[in-house]
Amino acid sequence: MSNNLPPFTSVVMSLIKLRGPVKQRASIWVPTVMVMRVEDLPHEISLPVLNSTGCYAAIGLPNASDQRPYVMCGEGKNVGHRLMRKINDSDRAWHFVIIFGCEQPGWFEAAGKHLEWRFNSLLEHAPHLDLVIGVSPRRNHVSEEERRVLDNYVVEARRLLVSMGHHFLEPVPVLEREAVPHTVAPAASRFDFSEFLKPSRLSSTPDPMMPQGPFTHSTGLDGERGPGLKAEDPIGTRYRLHYGDLQATAEKLPDGTLLVHKGSEVSAVETTTLPRYIREHRATLLATGVLNAHPTDETKLVVTRDEPFESPSRLAKCLTGSTQGAGAVLRTCTIDTFRLI
Repeated sequence: MSNNLPPFTSVVMSLIKLRGPVKQRASIWVPTVMVMRVEDLPHEISLPVLNSTGCYAAIGLPNASDQRPYVMCGEGKNVGHRLMRKINDSDRAWHFVIIFGCEQPGWFEAAGKHLEWRFNSLLEHAPHLDLVIGVSPRRNHVSEEERRVLDNYVVEARRLLVSMGHHFLEPVPVLEREAVPHTVAPAASRFDFSEFLKPSRLSSTPDPMMPQGPFTHSTGLDGERGPGLKAEDPIGTRYRLHYGDLQATAEKLPDGTLLVHKGSEVSAVETTTLPRYIREHRATLLATGVLNAHPTDETKLVVTRDEPFESPSRLAKCLTGSTQGAGAVLRTCTIDTFRLI
């Protein structure tokens, strides 16, 4: 090559000498950890870390003081939107979320899958949380070097959580005492929610169409919230809808279906994310006269006869016109069936 090179050539000489594709990952992945309430997630969804590969954990508070908080863990290429879909499709009530991401260039999809496997394993053995997942994820194939880097990521992410005041993944191990001069944190006996339960700074005005405050166990009396619907609820269990100001009740029949009582109120408004099959079901109920206009409120409809639903999820979505799960909006109660019409 001639020595009379253009002045910019020295800058790109390494590219000129390139003989084939070269790939290199960072020697250390620096974790970005976000902790927030579920209702704050839509406000933050545009953040870059929520629109890239990551791992998530969602935590729900139990209805009884002698039960443990429950948690699900997963991953996604677009982790924030993936988590929102999982929460909306779930029959459980979820209250807090943790995002494990990375804002360094070159962060890759297999890393999120590997983190899901690692965090699922940690949460499965956490003595103060109940892990609720359908299928345990398989370990993803990453190189041995990448595995070591990601193992360090997991330790540093756990340290960040401790520094933020959240102790449910303690004790944190020390990989290299010389390189990481931290002491092992003491194990927490229970998940400390004191920081979580402070009022949200992002959404000071609660969404009137979201279930509010399902944090305390109640006796199931009129106006109070009992435990959320569960598959193992006995035949004859009665439920009250808790969604906005809708008044609706249902009961579990011997064949396992749920019977919505005549006079129950249904939202006339449908969210943009409502599944098509639910829209079609609601349209059929309107066409057949099962749903009718509310006598005093144009935002509501009324059930004109006792109507069975084959699944709690379909019932919850049809009544609320949203993707809310049955466990989040149907609470057990002991009140007598009411009649509005």
